[in-house]
Amino acid sequence: MKSNWKEYCLGDIVSLVIDHRGLTPKKLGGDWANEGYRALSAKNVKTGRIVQPNSIRYVDDEMYHRWMPDEIERGDILVTSEAPFGEVLQWNSDEKIILSQRLFGLRISEEFNSDYVYHYMTTTAFLAEMHSRATGTTVIGLRQPELLKCKLFCPDIETQNKIASLLNGLDRKIELNERINDNLAA
Repeated sequence: MKSNWKEYCLGDIVSLVIDHRGLTPKKLGGDWANEGYRALSAKNVKTGRIVQPNSIRYVDDEMYHRWMPDEIERGDILVTSEAPFGEVLQWNSDEKIILSQRLFGLRISEEFNSDYVYHYMTTTAFLAEMHSRATGTTVIGLRQPELLKCKLFCPDIETQNKIASLLNGLDRKIELNERINDNLAA
């Protein structure tokens, strides 16, 4: 079988980068709220899931619209830039969220399968690519231009769709088993 996989820079297949790292409600002339839109930071993202839900802060409707002129959509990929570095989460919800500290949001171009790209970004090869472009000694971090230079390999869209379908099915089975285990433990 002839290989039709091509090498791309992440920046070649991303249609939008949402990067509001460093923003806070105070910098935008407001404050945190007790309820409203969740503001996820890097400490809330672990590859494949949201963690530390009790540490998530909130903003009201006015602050949300000021902070997020480009909204996170279902299928977008979140990547932590530091502390912790290199965690990846695909947003699979219609919930509107804030990208807070140390998080990039990536919207994948329609010519590529976002699920496939997400799964590729969780591979050891891609993680090694990110680590090779990171800087810092005490706190390792990745700047946006370096993230967008990271290489990945993509087959034709039909093959991407097949691979993504298979891996999504496995993810659903893992998630179901984890819920079963949680119920059994309770």
